[in-house]
Amino acid sequence: MTAQPNHARASLPRQRGAVLFVSLIFLLALTLLGVVLARTQTTEERLSQNDANHDIAIEAAGATLRFAEMNISQGNYTAFAQNTAGLYLLDPTSGSAYTSSIWSTAADVLTYTGTALASVSAAPQFMVEQLPSVAMPGTSLGACQQGYGGNGCVQVFQITAHASGGDQSGNATLRSIYERQ
Repeated sequence: MTAQPNHARASLPRQRGAVLFVSLIFLLALTLLGVVLARTQTTEERLSQNDANHDIAIEAAGATLRFAEMNISQGNYTAFAQNTAGLYLLDPTSGSAYTSSIWSTAADVLTYTGTALASVSAAPQFMVEQLPSVAMPGTSLGACQQGYGGNGCVQVFQITAHASGGDQSGNATLRSIYERQ
């Protein structure tokens, strides 16, 4: 092989590393894109887990409402006049006994003891308030206003249930009105 003369080498352009610089910038951009996509994926996983926990809490609170309604229909709750242990008479002058802090004192609420609920982090809690009775058609309204319940009167209960999901990040509080003749 013959060596090129010096004048041939001089006519070649000098390489200054431009391709290396452009490649490094492109690699940096791809790395940043990968990091952003990984963080987005992690955030979406957390949001999905929180949503699943909240759904579990709603289902558990709903099951607790049905549990309380079943017990009311069977006449299992009778100590409303004592206004303790999760059973309260509604006081028309002061309103509901419910406060958001009621769940922190176990003696103020009832605990769900029905069929095991899968995936909940703690047993749901609930409280029942007996509301003034309502007269059925043909019954004297005065007879129902004298007390809670009686012939021809419908007993009305307000049930509030509170449940957690798979961990403490998802909670739900539901309320229902239940009538019993």
